[in-house]
Amino acid sequence: MRSDWARKDNRFARPFCHMITIADLFLLSLATWRVSSLLVNEAGPNDYLARMRYWVGVRCDENSGASYGKNVISDMLLCVWCVSIWVGLLFYIFYVIWRVGARVVASPFAISAIAIVVDRLTSKE
Repeated sequence: MRSDWARKDNRFARPFCHMITIADLFLLSLATWRVSSLLVNEAGPNDYLARMRYWVGVRCDENSGASYGKNVISDMLLCVWCVSIWVGLLFYIFYVIWRVGARVVASPFAISAIAIVVDRLTSKE
């Protein structure tokens, strides 16, 4: 039997149950993909993301042009799927702690992801 305080304020009935709306799930998913893609594939302004990957241990084979990692973290930064697990976890934790803040941070990345998809769908190449 639930106590009186749980009946009066339903948010205390299940303190670890954080339901996410479909819209927020879509927003966070797009933002997770965009941030993961940035970390793995793009150099960024002034090559700061490429330099970050080099600092972590990602190297490029001069003969084949293929990238390889020197440690576990650098191996992870070679794979969008691998990075997206951790980026998604961080976005979700942020969402559980502060929903509005997570939406504000995720929105520009999600908008960028949609713009990239639209560009790829409409480009002639």
